[in-house]
Parts: sequence; structure tokens; C-alpha cells
Amino acid sequence: MLTLNLPATVGDSVAQPRLLVMTNGTALPTASNVHIKKSRLSESGTFSVTFPVEASSPYWFDPDVGTFELPIEIYLGFLPLGQNEGTQPYSLLFGGVVDHAHYTPAGNSVIVSGRDRSARLIERELSGQSFLNFTASEAIAQLAMDVGLTPDVDTTSGLVGQFYQYEHKAHGLRGMHRFQTAWDFCVGMQRRYGYDLWVDGNTLYFKAPNENDEILYLNWKQADSETKYPVSSVWNLALSRRIAYSDSTAVTVSAWDARQRTSHSATYPSDISTGGPRYAYTAAVGTTLDECAALARQKYNETMAHARTLSMNVHPSLSISPRQRVILQGTGTSFDGVPYTVDDVIFSLSGPRVTQSITLRNRSNLGNVS
Repeated sequence: MLTLNLPATVGDSVAQPRLLVMTNGTALPTASNVHIKKSRLSESGTFSVTFPVEASSPYWFDPDVGTFELPIEIYLGFLPLGQNEGTQPYSLLFGGVVDHAHYTPAGNSVIVSGRDRSARLIERELSGQSFLNFTASEAIAQLAMDVGLTPDVDTTSGLVGQFYQYEHKAHGLRGMHRFQTAWDFCVGMQRRYGYDLWVDGNTLYFKAPNENDEILYLNWKQADSETKYPVSSVWNLALSRRIAYSDSTAVTVSAWDARQRTSHSATYPSDISTGGPRYAYTAAVGTTLDECAALARQKYNETMAHARTLSMNVHPSLSISPRQRVILQGTGTSFDGVPYTVDDVIFSLSGPRVTQSITLRNRSNLGNVS
């Protein structure tokens, strides 16, 4: 397995952050405040940027009537001291569309905010679309193409539309009524199959978790007692643990079999001893016993992921994104040496100050329930 390591210390050289924001191929005035959040938790990536209003591009945020999408691309670079502008490359930090623009003429500034292009799926109502005889991956691919996104999906088994058997028809009708938008449907399938779901640029991804991905090793050291400056690749570290989530926790999933007029259930772990927390979920009508067992395992892993939560700041030049696998070292606690998954990344720039914070949870046991 390929591993990545950061240097033990940061600040070996000083570099100035450089930000470039563009719309439709045109560079915008230099932004003064930027906030970007990217998450793996079935939600859109979001951004907010503050710009001065300059004569060179006075009202770019006020497009002509009939413009339905105003794209934004945010690039980040770092310029070491002593080097000239243009000698270092920029990398794409975020791409999306503007939802809202707030202009204050007296302040001569505008704040624009928006989402990644999952917004297209959020804005699309399903209107009773049934996906008859579609698998989840086929339905998601079709929805992506319907809104102009390129699908990159892993295959799933099992049909999610309406069958003519009673229980499958009941399942299909119940499912379609729950999903009011295309994004609701995609998130529902993501939760059912345990896949990762996200939009990057113009591509919609629906992928089974890959535990063979690269691992990033982060090293923590105590800050200098005199200067309080960070001396490692991690600072502002916080480790949280839910004591009640233990090895004796169990999850049970039950479903109704309409033809047999009875219910069945499955528990994970199946050989758990008594005495620990118990969580019960009800699956859709028609869910088979094997599917209940797979869902119980998935729900268990999702629950236990919140047993340990790590939050920290990392160097803003570190390229890190949701779903990245990370191992922390150096705390001397049981949190060390465990493969975590990045749940959230928040990037913030305000004047000369730039920060990047991440949230990690242990999702290494999440399985494919297809």
C-alpha cells in the first residue's frame, strides 16, 4: 500500500498564499474572504467569497435575464519568498455555481455563495419517476446525464424500481414517494448500498469505498512552550470519544414480508453478548433477510464511526479531500495508528490569514452491501 508522509515540521520556508477566482474563463478581482466546505456526508460542497467591485468587471454577479447558471472556479497557489509572480502553479480548490449574490453599493463589495454542481440534482424534482427495472447505479447514471453531469458509478445489484410482485411494488412506491428530488434519490441509494456519493466538477461519482487508497500519515508534536507556534503538520488537535459505543454495541434491522405476512430481522454483530447498547431500524417492505443482514452491518459501521472523532488544523498547502484515508501518529493515545477517513474539509482565507481544518472518523469497516 502506498503511503504519504508530511515533514515533521512546517515552516521550513515561508510562502504567501495566492488565490485566483474565475467565472466563464475571466479572472475576478482579488477576493478578501473565502470560506469553502467539502464533505463526504451526502451534502453539497459550499463556498462563500467576498469581492471588491471594480471597474474592470463591475457587475459580473448580475447576469442577463435567462442566465440559469453562473460558474465559479477557485484556484489556490503558494509563492515562496523571493520568487516572482507567475513562477508557481495554481491548483483547483473548488468548482461550482453561484446561488446567491449580496451587493452593497456603499461598501463597494459583493458576497457570492453557492454549491458544487450537485445543485443541479437538488433542483430537479422527480415527479413520480419510477426507474422501472433499473439498478441503483443505472438510475443514478441516468439522473446524472439528465442534468448534464458525467456519471462515474460502480455497479450495484438488485432493482430499485417497481416490480409487479406485491412486495416489490410496495417497496418501489414507498421509495419513490420518499425521494422528492434527484439528489434525495441518489443519497437514498448511497445510504442503502454504503457507497460514496459526490460531485467534482462536472462528474457525479457513486463509488464503493476503496480501502486500498493511499494513506496519508500525519504527525503531531507538542507546540513550542515559549512561542506556541506549531512544530508539526498538525495543530489545534482535538480527540473525542463516545464511551458508550463499545464492542458490545449491536444493530438490528427488521422488514415486513408482505407475501408471508410476517416480519424478519437480522442483527450485527450476530454473536454479540448482552448488556451493550442496542439500536433498531425498520427497512422498506420487501427487504429480504440477506439485505437486512447487510443493512445491519452497514448501520453498525456508520454508528461506530462516531465512537471517535478527530478534528485538527493542517497546513493549507496540503492537498486533502473528503474520503482521503489518514493515520495520526504521536499523541500516545489509542487514537494513534488507526486508519481514519476524512469526513469534512474546511478552507478559510481572511486577509493574510489562511487555515485548513479537517474532521476524521474511523470508517475503515464500512462495507459494500450491494
